[in-house]
Amino acid sequence: MKSTELNLIPIFVAIYEEQSLSRAANRLEITQPAVSKALARLRDIYNEPLFHRSSTGVEPTSFASDIYPAMSAALKNYTSTLSASREFDPKVSNRIFSLACVSVASYQLMPKVIKHVRDIAPNISLEIHPLFTEDYESDLRLQRYDLIVDMPPSSDSNLKYDSLYSERLMVVCSNAHPRIKDEITIDEFLAEEHVVVSRWHSRKSLLQKQHIAQLDKRAVVCRVAGAMEMLPVIKDSEYIGILPSSTIREFQDMYQVKELPLPFDNSKQHLCGIYHPSRASDSAHKWLRNQIQTVAKDFSTYL
Repeated sequence: MKSTELNLIPIFVAIYEEQSLSRAANRLEITQPAVSKALARLRDIYNEPLFHRSSTGVEPTSFASDIYPAMSAALKNYTSTLSASREFDPKVSNRIFSLACVSVASYQLMPKVIKHVRDIAPNISLEIHPLFTEDYESDLRLQRYDLIVDMPPSSDSNLKYDSLYSERLMVVCSNAHPRIKDEITIDEFLAEEHVVVSRWHSRKSLLQKQHIAQLDKRAVVCRVAGAMEMLPVIKDSEYIGILPSSTIREFQDMYQVKELPLPFDNSKQHLCGIYHPSRASDSAHKWLRNQIQTVAKDFSTYL
């Protein structure tokens, strides 16, 4: 493909997503013969059929489905550089931002972010996804997500992040736990069976020994996706877990659980907004990060 034919990329993406030459033409505000000519040129370049006619328009071939993710990412990356070079006006923008969040942020911080954004920028939408990503750097670089809310990345990561807030981690157990009363020692903590929040892709606990050294000595009997999956298990068992204090307080009456101080010196969870360096100067992305930090600042006052 010659550099002068890079304009074929948005046409391919439009045809693939619309599955109709006429709808693709309307979307791109060009004529249908121009779309047909571009499609013919793409077939020549790849020497492969890309679409088959259907009763409603066209259907992509398996080859077209294979190349679509790369073409879509290329187009998205290019358009993001254009938006970065223009001033962003949140009052009139209809941008859709995509965020992936660790579970405690998705049901505590994000509802307040959504309300704040809707109050000041009513046409902007937020997509909030569970943190089902394995390769943060790739997903952020390809803009599958604009931002990830999680604990800080490792020191060898190239990703950037903004600190949002810190919260004290606590032991959580049933009110009726037969052995645990108002406090717990390290030996007692390690003698109990544990429910842990797990990272789905690696089957590793969200909190590991690099956060608190003794955690690798726990007897883990159940791994769950988040706090909302942990608390019902703890309610009806003698298992214990670790959750942020505000989460336990918010749901302790519903699930009849109580909190106790962790018997370790390092017992805080730090959350941050993680993003790719290529988005650092994007005016829209900077605005989004600023709004989340504004809400997080207020949010941290009652944690």
